[in-house]
Amino acid sequence: MSARTQRRWIVLGQDGRHVTLGRAVSPTAEEIAAASDALSQQGLAGWIATLEGDYWGRGRVTLAPVQIIGTPVALDWSAAVVAFLDARQRARRAA
Repeated sequence: MSARTQRRWIVLGQDGRHVTLGRAVSPTAEEIAAASDALSQQGLAGWIATLEGDYWGRGRVTLAPVQIIGTPVALDWSAAVVAFLDARQRARRAA
């Protein structure tokens, strides 16, 4: 699979923190529920989202929201994407 077609499923928090749930196949209902519960226990919310592109590469990546999870609060997708891109840059520099 080329970098341009790489797809992973992530949990994305409002503040840009993120974790990978898996690649190529969508997460199960149980995985989504566990991620939602984990966020709720911390009083947080976020999204199940897809990430297209090479996370560690220099190229752009594309995020798409799939489902809101966690504690019901007002969320701002655009702000979360900006925070994610900042977090990605920091991770790439540290690697």
